Amino acid sequence: MSRSTYGKPFKTIPEQRQLLESRGMTIPDHTAAERWLGSVGYYRLSGYWYPYRVRTQAAGAPPVIGDDFQPGTSFEQIVELYDFDRTLKLLVLDAIESVEVAMRLRVGHTLGRRGAFAHTDPNMLRPSSSG
Repeated sequence: MSRSTYGKPFKTIPEQRQLLESRGMTIPDHTAAERWLGSVGYYRLSGYWYPYRVRTQAAGAPPVIGDDFQPGTSFEQIVELYDFDRTLKLLVLDAIESVEVAMRLRVGHTLGRRGAFAHTDPNMLRPSSSG
C-alpha cells in the first residue's frame, strides 16, 4: 500500500497554542487555552476562528484567506463563539424533540383509531383511508 506524504507535522498541544499566538491570536491564559485545545481539539475550534483570519484580495481576483488573524482576535472570543454555537444547537435539538414527540403521538393516535396493526399498512397513512 502506498502512502502519500503529508506536509503538516504533528504538533503537541503547547505547540498548537504557540502556533496560534505566532499567527496573531491573543492568548493570555495559556493553561486554559491548552485545556480547550486538549479537550475540544485544534481542528474543531478552527472552524470558529476561520472568520477571524486575515483576507486579502487583489483587483479582479478572488479573496485569499491567510493563516494570520485579524488584530485583536483572542482565544476567548473563539471559546465564546464555540459555547454560543453549542448552546444554540442544544436549544434547537430540544425544540425539535418536542415537535417529534408531538408528531409521533398524533400519527400513533390516528393509526390506532384505524386498527391495532394500521402501522403495518402504508395505505393507512393516506387521508382517504377509512377509519
